[in-house]
Amino acid sequence: MKPLSSNLVANSPHSLLHQCVEYVVREAVDLRGVSLPKEICDLLIQVYRETHLNTDSVGDSFAKFLSQFRSNNSRISVAKFADMAITDETLEAFLEEHSKTITHLDISNCSDLTANALHYINKILTRVTDPRKLIRTVRVIEEGPVQESRVLYTKRYQNGVITTVRENCRVDENVGIITDDYDLTQAMGIFDDTDFADFKARKLRDLNGIRCIDFDLNDCDEPMNVDYDLKSTGQHQQQPLPSLTPNRRSPPLLLLSRRHHNKDCYDNYRQLEVFSKNIADNRVKTLEIKTWQNTPLQSLIIGRSTHILPDYIEEDGLDDEEFSTQSHLINPLLPIRKLVIHEWTFVDSSTPYLKYLINSQMKQTLQHLDLSNGCAIDDGAPLAELKSLKTLILYNCPKLHHAINNIIKIKTLRFLDISSTNDRYGHGYKDPNKQLALIVQSLPELTRFDISGTNLAGPRYDYIPGLISRHNNPFEYLGLYNTANEAAYRRTIPAISVSGDATEEQILTGCEVYIDRVEFLRRTLNDLFHCFRLETNFHNINRALDIVLESMARHLHEKQIQIAASASLFYIVKSDEAKHNFNIKVKQLIITRLLDAMQEHRYDITMLRNGSLTLIHFKIPGDVIFEYSRLVEILLRIVTNDDDDFIQRLGIYLLNTLACQVDGDQKTIVGDLGAIDKMLALIDARLHRNICDEVMETAWSTMWNVTDETPVNCQRFLDNNGMDYFVSCMHSFPNSAELLRNMMGLLGNVAECSHLRHRLMKSDYIMRFVELLDSESDGIEVSYNAAGILSHIASDGSHYWQQYLPYDCKREYMLNRLSAAIRRWKINSKRNINYRSFEPILRLLRSNIPSEAQYWAVWALANLTRVYSSKYCPLLKEDNGIEVLEQLAQNESSSIPQHIRHLSSLTLYQYCKYTDSGELTELETSEDIDIPMDFLVNYSHNKHNQLTTTTTPSATTTSTTTTTTPIGNAIQP
Repeated sequence: MKPLSSNLVANSPHSLLHQCVEYVVREAVDLRGVSLPKEICDLLIQVYRETHLNTDSVGDSFAKFLSQFRSNNSRISVAKFADMAITDETLEAFLEEHSKTITHLDISNCSDLTANALHYINKILTRVTDPRKLIRTVRVIEEGPVQESRVLYTKRYQNGVITTVRENCRVDENVGIITDDYDLTQAMGIFDDTDFADFKARKLRDLNGIRCIDFDLNDCDEPMNVDYDLKSTGQHQQQPLPSLTPNRRSPPLLLLSRRHHNKDCYDNYRQLEVFSKNIADNRVKTLEIKTWQNTPLQSLIIGRSTHILPDYIEEDGLDDEEFSTQSHLINPLLPIRKLVIHEWTFVDSSTPYLKYLINSQMKQTLQHLDLSNGCAIDDGAPLAELKSLKTLILYNCPKLHHAINNIIKIKTLRFLDISSTNDRYGHGYKDPNKQLALIVQSLPELTRFDISGTNLAGPRYDYIPGLISRHNNPFEYLGLYNTANEAAYRRTIPAISVSGDATEEQILTGCEVYIDRVEFLRRTLNDLFHCFRLETNFHNINRALDIVLESMARHLHEKQIQIAASASLFYIVKSDEAKHNFNIKVKQLIITRLLDAMQEHRYDITMLRNGSLTLIHFKIPGDVIFEYSRLVEILLRIVTNDDDDFIQRLGIYLLNTLACQVDGDQKTIVGDLGAIDKMLALIDARLHRNICDEVMETAWSTMWNVTDETPVNCQRFLDNNGMDYFVSCMHSFPNSAELLRNMMGLLGNVAECSHLRHRLMKSDYIMRFVELLDSESDGIEVSYNAAGILSHIASDGSHYWQQYLPYDCKREYMLNRLSAAIRRWKINSKRNINYRSFEPILRLLRSNIPSEAQYWAVWALANLTRVYSSKYCPLLKEDNGIEVLEQLAQNESSSIPQHIRHLSSLTLYQYCKYTDSGELTELETSEDIDIPMDFLVNYSHNKHNQLTTTTTPSATTTSTTTTTTPIGNAIQP
């Protein structure tokens, strides 16, 4: 498995190329007019698959994406389509375009394909598209009455040379390139044998009938339609290659739109023609003609798309009237080196299907065969005919003990996997020590061997009896996971790398080896989790992270894989390695994998719990901002789930943290996704149960955060009867300090919205706010927020008050109570509040605002810049608050009370002291609001000098003496 870290080095060439390709795919850049090398084309397909793998309805877009790559400028060699929504039509068009460049085709788990898919693979890839490159072989075979047969002679045409072999005599004849089928048939003397004279006239007449069609070699780059197995007209004709439609006949092939003015010329190149005739003495002579063009395809991965294969094979052949005992499932003209078929089962599982799968070409070319989770292979006799096989994987295949004697005949094997997760399959070896010894002694090239889940390791010893012969020649890899009698725990194991459950190294190796095997992977990931849970020092965090992320990516729909992987991910993320060495790209990949799993398995409490607990260890919102909307959507689903109180508390905690430190756009998104009505629903449920718990309090806190300087969310709160819930909570839980603080903080945000304030102006609400001015709950928080609400309401003027409130609700009474409450507060009171902007407070310092509202605003600035100077002194400067306070401090108008001027000066003093020293440590704990006189004098003098310097017309102007008037007085109101 490729180390994950190599993909995540931000400035590596691989990473930069990958980012460019991701951009092209993400932005749907049109590539039709661009010539691209095969490597880039292959990478584009890989990235498209990665980014669209779990999206819905991508079939049409995928077809459109593939159609951009044309064989004349941007050819594809590696087509990894596994798990994609590719249709028969899309696959056909793709093969038509790239049949002469494709080397690797993976269609595993492509559920939209039908039996036609294999038909297209068999037919299109070897079709003649350029007669200059065609290959033709002719064989004449004679069969006797007892079915003995002999090849009388063979002929082969390729690259302008005809080679004839007869009775070990070979003759080459250079005839030059022939592009006409009539001339080629004549040159090869196909019908020279008198026994086939009755076929000759008819065949040549058919060929001669198309000779008048113009043949343009310039069109050879365009793939043409040539029938794969058109029937000839001979007597006793053998059947052609199968159409490969399981249990039914194939429908007619849908042809692509091509420029085919010479199409008939190509149609004449039939891939297989067979002419048979009975001759004397019950003998049959057969003329077999194969015509094809070489294909580079080497790897065919059908994987779990076995629905494109037959589901029933009779003992005497494939169950279709077009099939015969000579038929094979895969075209013998395909030079396949790697074939992977998973989970292929039949109605009759005892069918010896290998003889219909392994064709004559595979016997020479096949190097890798994987039939995992398939049917029993009987005695496995066809396997012994594979001359080049190096890898044989028969994982979870039943009754393998019957096939051992033929498997050991494959002397070229280097990797053999006969592992199993089913004890009934894996424990069927009667004499395990002898059978294991027989295997390893018969296969001298074997370097990788997997017997996991079997009983082949024999009884408990310090060693494995059947592997004694390999003690001086250890395997590169040996699979011992879940073997009988705990073979992985043996003291002596002849292997460099071992998968098992005895050590951390064995478990990590097992996870990597079984990354594509769901059952084994689930078990090994559980073992990995227990390693993290029970061991304080895990030694290879990065390797474990690679495994976990890869497992989650490959098996998104497997709930147990996601749960096991996320459990380990929790320990990885909280480790010191993660805190100090994981860069932002690694963190983003972890978060994306978690959210993918939480979204896919959104109804599983365990998955949601694992994901939420892991997300808590990230910096929020900084680390997750790139997935903000999706995370909010997932958390909102979590908080509305009453099945698990713990996961609900986790979800609302994360949601509140997310909403706390983001700007208005993100807060609006939270509201758009329904946060307000979902929080109110939580509150309503708890009101009905008369419970004030952490969820209730955090629901109000969340709404407090998402309404901060976000009027649209404030309106959502009001529109969803939020004030009714406020009144109900006040009535039901009057002594909950946290609840009161959060509710009043939220209403403070509503009060900042001028167009919504009138909806707070009801006598019942006003009286409650006035009562809360005297509250000592949670320090001054509740009182402070109530004062802020009333200050904003008062700022609209008396006419609004009279318009919306009854006569008996006195504005003067409210303002007096407001001023009295502020006087009781200590200037160094610690606060539980977070301002992102002072703009709403500074609005209250305009000249037409009641002095009581100004009093609250200037006290707030003085308090915040004192106790949280490092945050709010810079914010005061940034929001132009210095100029506003200077105007207040210097204004000697009788309309500005002395205590407001003084608090303005105090705030300026604190700001200047902070800019000089960088801290206000002494003042943070002091209740003293006196201002040193030297500051007042010096500050006024400096401001005066700045003004006179600014207005001096020239350097020779004589400056005038100005009397300095101190700003503000050290008077406590």
